[in-house]
Amino acid sequence: MQSTFHIGQLVRLQAPHAQGESRTYCITGVLTVAHEGTSAYLIKNITGAERVVKPQDIKAASADAVP
Repeated sequence: MQSTFHIGQLVRLQAPHAQGESRTYCITGVLTVAHEGTSAYLIKNITGAERVVKPQDIKAASADAVP
């Protein structure tokens, strides 16, 4: 199984998950959801808030975005 995103990549949440949030997150881990056979990602923003998201919940941020 190949991941869509990689550790260290900057991403943003996609609507409707963003709920008005425009923060940039950094991918800090790639997880495997065994029962689904898919990847999930551990992301973290500059304030230290972490969350687990599925690939369809995020999109790549520009390379010059601030995490």
